[in-house]
Amino acid sequence: MNKDDLPPEVADAVELYQTFHRYEPRKIGAFSAGFQIPRLMYKAGSAVWVAYQSGKVDPATLRKPSKPVNYIHDHDAGVGCYLASSRDAGGVAGTEVPARFRHIEALTRLGGCLGFCFKDGGEEVEVKGIKPYPDLYATPDGRCLLVIERQRRVLAMMWGGGLGVFARGIDG
Repeated sequence: MNKDDLPPEVADAVELYQTFHRYEPRKIGAFSAGFQIPRLMYKAGSAVWVAYQSGKVDPATLRKPSKPVNYIHDHDAGVGCYLASSRDAGGVAGTEVPARFRHIEALTRLGGCLGFCFKDGGEEVEVKGIKPYPDLYATPDGRCLLVIERQRRVLAMMWGGGLGVFARGIDG
């Protein structure tokens, strides 16, 4: 695959995939017709963790696992968790998704989302993924995570603080 033949944002998404997984993507494809990132999401609270399953090369051993490995990333302060449904987020007012996370041409798949947790006031709320797991994606700059169901619908987004996706994994 020649990255020079790809639009710049798609090339950035491929580069993030290569950095995170430490190998080339097998395919690059389009989302289902009509897919779009919502204009409004509803802040459920502070992101606590996200769990995902990935076949990425282990950053410690530099070996590719024979089957996907489960990972959990604990978020640092400042990362918010936003849900697509106002009802699920406790009826809070909508938050406009920043344009840099909404008006994008490509996303990078990190793996299957096993679940995530946010803190609503003082209470932690866990959302568990159900098979077939939704996918965990990142924007090409790695600063926003998206939980997407079957390439059709955004279920949740996480952004803010020092969140980023790197070769060592998700950070922030």
